[in-house]
Amino acid sequence: MHWLKSKKRQPPVDLGDYRAQVVKSTLDSDNPLIKQLLADTGQVTQTWPNLKLDELKTLTEKIQQNVAIATGEVVPLGDISFLTVDPKNPKKTVETGLTWENAVVRGDMENFVVETVNQVLNDEQVRLADDLTYQELTDALTAFLTASHELGGLTDQDLPTLPSEDEYIEAVEHNELFNRLPQRLVVRDEPTTDKPEQTVKSSQPQSETTLSEASSQAANDAEPASAVSQAATAVADAASVATQPVMPAAATADSTLTIAKLIQAFQVKTSFFKTKPLDEKQTVVPESDDYVDVMMVRETKEANVFMQQTADKVADAYRETLTQNIADVHEDTQAIDDLLTTDWQTPIKQQVTQRHTEDYGDRLGNSLAALDNDYQQAVAEEEQRHEQTLTKLEQQLATDKAKTTAKLTGDRDQIIQHEIAQIITTQKQYIEQEVQQLRYNQAEFKRHKVIDQIVAGQKEANDLMTKAYRQLSSDLEVCRQDFIKEHEHALAIREDSDKAQAEKERLQFANAEVLNLEKRHDQLKSVKMDLEGQIGQLQAESSKWQFRAETAQEDLERVKQQLVEVNQQYEHRLQSDQVDLAQHQELAQQARQAKLAKWLHPFKNRQKETKHVSQP
Repeated sequence: MHWLKSKKRQPPVDLGDYRAQVVKSTLDSDNPLIKQLLADTGQVTQTWPNLKLDELKTLTEKIQQNVAIATGEVVPLGDISFLTVDPKNPKKTVETGLTWENAVVRGDMENFVVETVNQVLNDEQVRLADDLTYQELTDALTAFLTASHELGGLTDQDLPTLPSEDEYIEAVEHNELFNRLPQRLVVRDEPTTDKPEQTVKSSQPQSETTLSEASSQAANDAEPASAVSQAATAVADAASVATQPVMPAAATADSTLTIAKLIQAFQVKTSFFKTKPLDEKQTVVPESDDYVDVMMVRETKEANVFMQQTADKVADAYRETLTQNIADVHEDTQAIDDLLTTDWQTPIKQQVTQRHTEDYGDRLGNSLAALDNDYQQAVAEEEQRHEQTLTKLEQQLATDKAKTTAKLTGDRDQIIQHEIAQIITTQKQYIEQEVQQLRYNQAEFKRHKVIDQIVAGQKEANDLMTKAYRQLSSDLEVCRQDFIKEHEHALAIREDSDKAQAEKERLQFANAEVLNLEKRHDQLKSVKMDLEGQIGQLQAESSKWQFRAETAQEDLERVKQQLVEVNQQYEHRLQSDQVDLAQHQELAQQARQAKLAKWLHPFKNRQKETKHVSQP
């Protein structure tokens, strides 16, 4: 396959804005089955090592079904890098930084997107890279998931979800590995609007959901129909998870886990009483304005806790009943046992052996008859030859018969073994597919059994919670009327007490005003005496500062005189330096002229001699 080696040739077809490239191919190109799968997958033979995302999906699925699952082998592909078109130059591609290293196709593999995401999140170099932030990593993986959905033909249910930043940091710190699954295999607890705030962690480490706190309907607004509709929604969600399309092999391997998830997802939803936004921990007495509201908040929250605990206990009881019912389901494995215990290889071996033995007898008889004819002809022609020649021919006949017999026997055995191996391989694949289909059907039967029991149990549990809710509503209304009576009696007592306290406070305030005026008069006298002392002190300070100012003026005049003298000395020295510079330049000019004259002296002598010679 020469096209597997031409890795630099540009593909003539459009591969899309997001594509894959096999960097180090380890695919067995000599395998006839692999060769046929490559030829049947789109335009792979023309664009190799570059692939469209949908072609990569199709190729891995075909290898998984026809090789990995059928033979139980792991098929290596090599390193697969993911590229994207350069926005500045659409004719070039740039690396996204995502690589599926040492890619292999296994029988239990979901798809190439799940394998790539798990490998990138668990890669040690990615986790230790100081220049790579969580946001950059999630941006690259989000673009990869979007491209796989739009260009790769994968649905949202086939793609995994990315961990939050806190989950990723915790996994890095504790050296934990991610095992993200497609969304269709993850059972999540749907957030409700009528439960207090709580955190629920599912059996999978990556499916963790926080239920937010919200207020439910009041007692006079609660209706049984709302509970029934909530139950129907929960059962529909569980059924949608259970009826996702799953390959028979994957369903057989995960049937027990899927049923356990369905049972674990069973919940009993109840209604909660609405509470006012008050602090129930504050201290109140019967005569307080918020006494009734605070006491009702306390009672309502206790009722909500009771409703939640009751719903949890009912759900636990139904989960235990479902588990016991599933354990009692009888699995009819007679068809599988009959198929696996039947000795179907012996008849095949006998039929092939008998057919080729008969064919071998015919071929052997014909060959021996032909040799006998040759022998008779040779004897007739050589009757007059010496007896030694006749003996030699007989020996040659025996040798040829032995060789022919050995050759045909070996050919017969080889053909028998080869055909038996082919038929057994084909039959094994058929039996494995039948066994997988039977197990898949049993898993589907169990799953539908669980769904039917969930529907029945959900309705019964919701009726029970509705009755408890109505009883608590009546009890809370009785408590409210008692609190109102107690509050009105306390208010009447507090009103008389408030009037007497107000008169007492008015007299105390008037007495305090008189005392404050006397205290203020004494303070003003003290301030007057302090101001008179400060005035005398300021006058003494003024004389001292005037003397210092006169002394500073004299120092300033002296410094100015020194500055004038320094300027005069500097000007005199500057003039002297200028005179010296002019003399130095004149001497330098004279020295250059003397040097030039000395250099030109020999040329002047030659010119004079030339003039004398030229004169007659």
